[in-house]
Amino acid sequence: MLVLTGLTLLALTHSFECVDHATGFLTECRLCGETNPLTGDVFECKAGKESFKQSLEGFSSSVVWLIFAAFHLGKAVQVTNLGRRLSLIMIKAFGKHTLGLAYAIVLSELILAPFVPSNTARGGGIVLPVVQSIATTLGSTPDSNPEIGTFLILVGNHANLLSASMYLTGMAANPIVIAKANQLFPEINFGFMTWIQGSIVPSLFCAICIPLIIRWSLGLNTDTPTRGKHARGGENVIQHAQMELHKMGPVSVKEWQLCVVLLGCLGLWVTSTMTHLDSTLVALLGIVALLHMGTITWKDVSSNTNAWDTLFWLGGFVTIAQQLSEAGASSFLGHKISFAIQHFNLPPVPSLAVSYFLTTFMFSSLSAHTVAFVATFLDAGHALGAQPMILTAFISYFGALGGCMTNFSTGMAAMYYAPGYVARSKWFVVGFQMALFYLIVYFTIGLAWWTFLGWFQ
Repeated sequence: MLVLTGLTLLALTHSFECVDHATGFLTECRLCGETNPLTGDVFECKAGKESFKQSLEGFSSSVVWLIFAAFHLGKAVQVTNLGRRLSLIMIKAFGKHTLGLAYAIVLSELILAPFVPSNTARGGGIVLPVVQSIATTLGSTPDSNPEIGTFLILVGNHANLLSASMYLTGMAANPIVIAKANQLFPEINFGFMTWIQGSIVPSLFCAICIPLIIRWSLGLNTDTPTRGKHARGGENVIQHAQMELHKMGPVSVKEWQLCVVLLGCLGLWVTSTMTHLDSTLVALLGIVALLHMGTITWKDVSSNTNAWDTLFWLGGFVTIAQQLSEAGASSFLGHKISFAIQHFNLPPVPSLAVSYFLTTFMFSSLSAHTVAFVATFLDAGHALGAQPMILTAFISYFGALGGCMTNFSTGMAAMYYAPGYVARSKWFVVGFQMALFYLIVYFTIGLAWWTFLGWFQ
């Protein structure tokens, strides 16, 4: 509603930018027909028509439509129960010890993330129910033997944020970063494959370390078997996973169809430099294939409110962000920040990256944080002459990882916190330990990997 109201008012008051057809320069639409005080010429543009046209510009962004299509791929993962089956298979394969369960949760997130772009839907709707089921199977509740449940809940939360940072389609707000970066630095062309190319090494290293760090932080110095006195009736978690898989029955035709389509999409994304197919077109081809095979129905698409909501607010936010940039607002704030950095003789990229990461602490929505700050920080980097690829990489990956510090940074974190396994103080302590870990990893392993890729220009 807020996005619709904002776009309508801005279009109605002619606050967007119009093209002066006489000079080719941009000007405020409200000035159409007025005299240019500098040249004496009349601004030749059609305020009403062009202002409304500008209000719809964000909805033509291919990255916005990529996220929209990925939401429907994620809906198919939920409708067919493929996501739950994959999680249970991971549990069955790695569930002999608590550390194995943790890695099964991490792996489930990394597999699902490129196809389920809502980190809240992925974490809260697919993975969290499995995590809670495992904890209760092991006799762990918030009031009785909470240690194992606390460990698995924290691993699930941080694995979700890591997977959200690893892929362009891992979180709905990620395209806002790319839209601004590609507008400000047209030479970098930061897309789906560039994103994962830069994230894969530091992200996989973090994925390996997350369960170990959380286990150390909680004081769980030994890796306990999942079979034991705390398991209900001697049942272990592997048997529980087998029982749940048995209830689901054999892999259905729709699940096989979805597997083929998802692997096909992934293959075309990876080979995009050879096929020259746009990532968004590939995702839409996947949706069309699923519809024609009957894997999902048009009702599934039309009733997927998360996808339509995201299409609308994301397209609207992209429009507003672009207009703020063209009007000079984000550039003005960026110059203020760059002046402060120069005044204190601070290195531009580390200062901006760390500040962007830490400001997440002030927000209860990762999307709101991205919308509020990404343009400002990128404009500050542009003013300081920062390395465009390196700065964009830090801002892209830290947008999700910064949510590790609190239990209110995103809807997913609130859902993981709600069962009551983890005390608020413990959540914050672990969160700040993880924040320090991410900063160290991305400023060492991350920078070394990006240097190897030739991102320093």
